[in-house]
Amino acid sequence: MDDEEAHPPFGPEHAGRDKARVALGLASAFLAGSPEPASLRERGRRALGRDWPWLPALALRLHHTFGKAFPPHRLDDLQRLIVRDPDFIASFADSEGGPRIRAWFPLHPRMAPPTIPGLPALPQLATLDALADWLEVRLEDLDRLAEPQAWRPPRSASPLEHYRYHWRQKRDGGLRLIEAPKPRLRRLQRRILHGLLDLVPVHPAAMGCVRGRSVIDHAGQHAGQPRLVKLDLRDFFPGNRASRIHALFRSLGYPTMVARHLTGLTTHCSPPRILRTLPHGEYDSPEQRLRTRRRAMALCDRHLPQGAPSSPALANLCAFRLDLRLAGAALACGARYSRYVDDLSFSGAFDAARGHRMLAMIDDIVRDEGFDPNWRKAAVVGAGAAQRLTGLTVNRHPNLPRAEYDRLKAILTNCRRHGPTSQNKAGHRDFRAHLLGRVAWACAVNPARGEKLRSIFDRIVWPEG
Repeated sequence: MDDEEAHPPFGPEHAGRDKARVALGLASAFLAGSPEPASLRERGRRALGRDWPWLPALALRLHHTFGKAFPPHRLDDLQRLIVRDPDFIASFADSEGGPRIRAWFPLHPRMAPPTIPGLPALPQLATLDALADWLEVRLEDLDRLAEPQAWRPPRSASPLEHYRYHWRQKRDGGLRLIEAPKPRLRRLQRRILHGLLDLVPVHPAAMGCVRGRSVIDHAGQHAGQPRLVKLDLRDFFPGNRASRIHALFRSLGYPTMVARHLTGLTTHCSPPRILRTLPHGEYDSPEQRLRTRRRAMALCDRHLPQGAPSSPALANLCAFRLDLRLAGAALACGARYSRYVDDLSFSGAFDAARGHRMLAMIDDIVRDEGFDPNWRKAAVVGAGAAQRLTGLTVNRHPNLPRAEYDRLKAILTNCRRHGPTSQNKAGHRDFRAHLLGRVAWACAVNPARGEKLRSIFDRIVWPEG
């Protein structure tokens, strides 16, 4: 226990009169020993330097609220209850100026037990100092990069912005904002990804951005099925707000301030000036333009940035309950379920009417879990039509669409006959590497057909240099 006069923790101008700080000092004292009311009262008296009239009743209420569950990770909860206590608040109107902390009890914070069962040992980051050491940054740099108080974007441009921005066209004609972190923040996000998030298992149905699982695995789950049901999630990354990410880190056992800084490092609120760079394209209707504008404005709230290395893993973990419920619903319907990032896929031996009823049930679950279904991409596809998932056909087995295969074969054949330069119409810097990658992908999807393409590629004469 430290005497405040010898070691003033906040400077003489504060003198412990701030309610939150006095509540913090009391909470630290209460956590430093037995949770019995008499012991709580005695430590509170020693912390305050006198036995305030409201102290016995406060000790009794805290004992009834917490019982014997007084571990250090409950510091935030304990402080919150104290600072809201009516008698504690009223005491600050005392003619003597209210209570002050005369002696500080040392506190050794620990992480809370994770609410997710069966987790491996996670990094023990009970304090901001421990987090800064783990990330190998100074504490002041951690605050600057995480911006734990800046949950809304600044009104003016800052020279210390940690992201770069550009709009990218979607295949369906929409727009996506890519928020790419600058190198220093990207390094911290990779540290959080590989040192922490990779240790937390995702649901078995999650196929996208998971080590050891691929597009081919996702497509293979539904190959050769009589019926395929598909539904997309709209704005999957920006739809995961900071509150959900903070709750995830708290569920892993991290104290409030550590979870808040981890959230700040892995989420972002785009500055309003980025909205002025939104390209003005053609829209099907005024309603579509309004929806696009509203979705862009939502980026000004803290969200998972699409472009950060930690975002896919966090999005998969945030979708765990969604995957759990959808997998259970699929099992009850005799169907298979898997998710590749924002693509939800179900398949099985059921008719079209049942498939549409499944879509309605899926919609209810998706909305209940706080996600936004994109009905423009919803489909129920039978075996008589082309069943496509993530760019592959799955009617019999995962395969390249026939048109894509024929197009690549024609390009390779023309490269062999007329030279590669004649076919590089998109202006690829390394056209050979580009074609080789496409051939390698074809071999991975369908080795037999891919080898036919590779044999043509091997006969192409490439210019020297």
